[in-house]
Amino acid sequence: MNKKPPTEEDFAALMPGVKRLENDRVNLLQQRPLKKIKSQSGEVVSRTDFSELNFNQQKEITDTYFDHGIQRKLQRRIRQGLMPINDNLDLHGHTQKTALTELVEFFEHAQLSQFKTVIVVHGKGNRSSNFAVLKPLVHLWLSQQSFVLAWCPAQPAHGGSGASYVYLR
Repeated sequence: MNKKPPTEEDFAALMPGVKRLENDRVNLLQQRPLKKIKSQSGEVVSRTDFSELNFNQQKEITDTYFDHGIQRKLQRRIRQGLMPINDNLDLHGHTQKTALTELVEFFEHAQLSQFKTVIVVHGKGNRSSNFAVLKPLVHLWLSQQSFVLAWCPAQPAHGGSGASYVYLR
C-alpha cells in the first residue's frame, strides 16, 4: 500500500480549462487608470474641463471613496479625523471655474510637499439655488486623480459634510 503523493499533472487533470498563474502577487501601489468623463452630448471631456457636465446627475460620485488597497484600520482613522492634517483649502465663495483652478494648484503643491492628508472645504451648498455646486465638482475631480487614495466627509470640528478629508498617495 505504497501510495505516491499527487503531482501537479494529477491536479491539472482534475481541473480542465483552468490556467496556472505565472505570478500570484498583487501590486497595490499601481497607478489607477484615469476614467474617461463624458458630457451629456457624449463627447469625452478632459480631466480639468468640467464645464459641460451636469453635476446634480452624477450618481456614481459618492461622498466617500476608499481605494481597495487601504486597510480598514486606516480607513477608520481617516473617517475619525485622526490622521495629521497637512494643509487645507477653503473654496467658499468660488465659482466652479475658479474652484477648479484652486484645486489643481492646491494639489500640485500638496504632491510636491508630499502631504498625506488634507482637508478641502467645499461647503454644503446651502446658499446655492437648487443643489450643491462645489461639493460634487470636488468629488468628481478627486475621482479622476490617480494620486488620491481616499476621501470622506470631515468631522464636525473640521467642517462636517461641508468639508472632505482627502488621503493622498
